Parts: sequence; structure tokens; C-alpha cells
Amino acid sequence: MTKFVALEPEQVRKIEAEAINKFTSTLVTKKVPKKPEPIYVAKAIFPFQLFPDELQVYKDKVTLITRLGPRMEKTRNLHLHEIAQLEADCGPFFGHLHIIPKLRTEEAMLIDRLSRKQALEVKDFIEDLLDNPPEIHESTF
Repeated sequence: MTKFVALEPEQVRKIEAEAINKFTSTLVTKKVPKKPEPIYVAKAIFPFQLFPDELQVYKDKVTLITRLGPRMEKTRNLHLHEIAQLEADCGPFFGHLHIIPKLRTEEAMLIDRLSRKQALEVKDFIEDLLDNPPEIHESTF
């Protein structure tokens, strides 16, 4: 058996620098796909809901983020082609939006405590996307 020989500090720094350069060069070459940005965002009004819910509309889906408490949330996605019906119920000041899926066994998405104007705007916006879907040239696989 041979004995191990201790390295000098200069040799240790050189080996460490080579390992770091090799590792960082491989990280730079990998491309991380960008997360798509929402086209439209509707939030519940804060004082009336302590942890306001949020509805994000993307070009191909709708995401409902239900906040349950601090740093606790439930996220639900629904693709545009799965939406059967939209309902905006409005009162004099506030409104809420129902998004009903085609598959009736699923629970409808509900965001309430929106302003009246915002509830009607998001309903019209999603209906426009349903009538004229944008061309998506990305692979779904």
C-alpha cells in the first residue's frame, strides 16, 4: 500500500478552481425554458378578503390561485378548450366570476370579491380568447 501525500495549499486551490470552472461551463450551456407571463391578471379586493385570490389568464389556459393563508395557496389550471361557460355575477359594487368546465364532474372555478368592472372585463377578455384563440406554435409534448 502506498501512503497518501498531503497537498500544498496552492495545489488545492488550483484543483478547486478547475472543478468550479468545469461545473459552471456545463451550467451555462443548458437552456432553462422561460415561464410564460400571464396576459391578464384579476385579483380580489384586499380589505374584503384577507388573502386575496388571483385569476391569471394565459394565451392557452386560465389559472386560479386560491390563497388559504400566509404562504399557503391552492392552484388550479384549466385550458381554454376545456371551458364550457363563463358567468359574471355583479352587484352594485362587487362581482364574482364562475368558470364552468365542459366536464361537469369537475368543480367550477370561482373567484369572488372582484370589483364589478374587473369581473366584467375578465369575462369579456376570456370570451374573446375563446372566440379567437391565438396561434400557438409550441409543442405540447
